[in-house]
Amino acid sequence: MSNAWNHISNNSFRLAIGLFMCCVLTNCADDPEIINESEPVEETPPITQNIGLVRFLAIGDSYTVGEGLETTQSWPSQLKRKLLENGVEEVELTVIAATGYTTREVTQLVNTATFNKPFDIISIQVGVNNQYRGESVAQFGDELEDLFQTIASNYYLKDAKQVVVSIPDWGATPFGSSYDRVQIAIEINQFNGLKRNIAEAKAAPFINITDISRTNPDATELVAPDGLHPSELMYSYWVERIFPVVKQQLQP
Repeated sequence: MSNAWNHISNNSFRLAIGLFMCCVLTNCADDPEIINESEPVEETPPITQNIGLVRFLAIGDSYTVGEGLETTQSWPSQLKRKLLENGVEEVELTVIAATGYTTREVTQLVNTATFNKPFDIISIQVGVNNQYRGESVAQFGDELEDLFQTIASNYYLKDAKQVVVSIPDWGATPFGSSYDRVQIAIEINQFNGLKRNIAEAKAAPFINITDISRTNPDATELVAPDGLHPSELMYSYWVERIFPVVKQQLQP
């Protein structure tokens, strides 16, 4: 695992430099928020105190579904196993997500879902399909606010801790090679910049996995058979970033 990670880190550095130079050439260098958005955030180390039952709701799109993989290979399922291995006695995982759904469509899923028990932690990873369909950042922001309001108004969801996971860069995949990767990266950064601001306003930790998604755009081992969605291996790298934040949020 360490050798693979070192390899990914080196590739990440080279790709980051390349994206930076491309941004300079396309006049986005005057926007530090866009350039720096792919930098990893500093996470809080996990606390070893044991935790009992955790009810975990994962809200999202194809990345939360684990499109192209077995359900057990998705990042929410991997996170569940990691929690069980690190001081959590039981995890009940519920997934409200659908491939290809925009934020407003995911919100509709949440609105029509039936819950009968309160949740302890909710993950939110939405927005890629807003960007892919060419919708504006402002519209995405409105829809994300609506999703937060839907959660806040639901009796079973309103008291749960929340974490917001960034949008990965689908351009940095074999599938994305036929698209303008630089433009996709710029737009993903803009969406994530707003997403971070909204999350922070809601006191929900923003977990940046976008830089990880950009580590090696042409590596087939990092994507599912469709060449677009992450592989189990790529999701495992995300979980290393997500786990400490979730564990911290679950502390009494």
